[in-house]
Amino acid sequence: MLTDFAIKMFGVRPSQKVLVIWNSPVDAEELQALVVDLKSTVGNDGKIALENSEMVISSGHPSSTFDQILVGVLPPFEFRCPLNVWGEALRVLKPGGTLIARTIDSSSTQSELKLSGFTSVSEPKDASLTDEQKRNVVSRVVEITCQKPNFEVGSAMKLSLGKALAPKTSETGTWKIDLDDDDVDLEDPDDLLTEEDLIRPDPASLKVCGTTGQRKACKNCVCGLKEELEADDIKKVEENKKNFKSSCGSCYLGDAFRCASCPYLGMPAFKPGEKVKLAETTLQDAA
Repeated sequence: MLTDFAIKMFGVRPSQKVLVIWNSPVDAEELQALVVDLKSTVGNDGKIALENSEMVISSGHPSSTFDQILVGVLPPFEFRCPLNVWGEALRVLKPGGTLIARTIDSSSTQSELKLSGFTSVSEPKDASLTDEQKRNVVSRVVEITCQKPNFEVGSAMKLSLGKALAPKTSETGTWKIDLDDDDVDLEDPDDLLTEEDLIRPDPASLKVCGTTGQRKACKNCVCGLKEELEADDIKKVEENKKNFKSSCGSCYLGDAFRCASCPYLGMPAFKPGEKVKLAETTLQDAA
């Protein structure tokens, strides 16, 4: 079972929002113990979300939601996260947030974290395992810590390049091109455009906040962009629920193994292959 010391090693603090990404097979009791300890640490003001690595992308968590993400922190420490899962983790992590991963493949994990956009990727260090966990592993288990850059993905800033681009007055430092020279071949601008460049964008996708300058509502949004983005998130989650198909295959084990979008959430565990009838209100709008 996990101890308070192990929780402190993850750096979890009260009121934080933490996402735990796991993959089969894991011990159900150990996973439940981790969730209970994390909830007691973050308190009522915090939040603990549990997602199977194969379902986290379809769960539809809003961007910049979690303060910390724990990946593969329970035995057997053998699964490899695909790059798109690391990318999704980067998206839902807050700027400056921390991700902690445990693995037996340190070099590949380090490389994938860097390719996905994480910064401050630490050197692998021996993970603090319980005596029971040490008995069940045969390879060295390391822990790697990294962070999301302290800015949102897609953000922009204005650069002052006036001095760098100042025209040169020296005759010897100026490039000249004679456009009347027949030996100069210029590219046809039309040849540089692809079919995708000619597609007219959706006007709704071009709406940005006048304060942030991007498609992200500011803190005191009054232009309606915040409500529009929230409606898009709700619509995406509802579509994911309607198209639900269990990829993890662990829904029958109970809530500790179910994703946030699982329609069986809140129902007791059932036997594999057993026909389970969902309530008529499932997947329906409460309004």
